[in-house]
Amino acid sequence: MGKKSAHSGESPKERSINKMDKFIARNERRNKHKELLPARRKDPNIPINLWPLKDQLEYYANRTPEDKFQEKYVRYSDWLTEVQQATGVYPSTFIDYIGKLDDVIKGLYDTCVCPKAAARALEKHGVY
Repeated sequence: MGKKSAHSGESPKERSINKMDKFIARNERRNKHKELLPARRKDPNIPINLWPLKDQLEYYANRTPEDKFQEKYVRYSDWLTEVQQATGVYPSTFIDYIGKLDDVIKGLYDTCVCPKAAARALEKHGVY
C-alpha cells in the first residue's frame, strides 16, 4: 500500500471544475423529475413580456386605439405636455389659455384624442 499524500494529482482549477460539474449534474438529475411549471397566462399581475409568445401576439393584435392611448399616456400631465408641444404655444401662454378651457381639454383626454388632433381642436377655441 502506498503512502497517502495531500496531493491528489489535480490542480486547484481542475478540482473546482470537477466540483462544479458534479453540482450541475446533481441539479439536473433533481430537476428532471420535477413537474414542469404551467405556462404563464393572461393574468393582470404578470407583465405582458412574461406571457407566452402566442398570447403576446394575440394581445397586441387585438388592442384598440383606446388601449394604445391609455398605455402611451398613462398620466393626464404627460398627454397635456404633448398637446402643448403640438400647439407650439409658449408654455405659460398655453397654461393661461387652458385655464378657461379645462372642461374641453379633460373631455378630449377622456375620449382618447391624440395630441395633434387635440391641438387642432384647441385652435378652434383660440389656442394658437
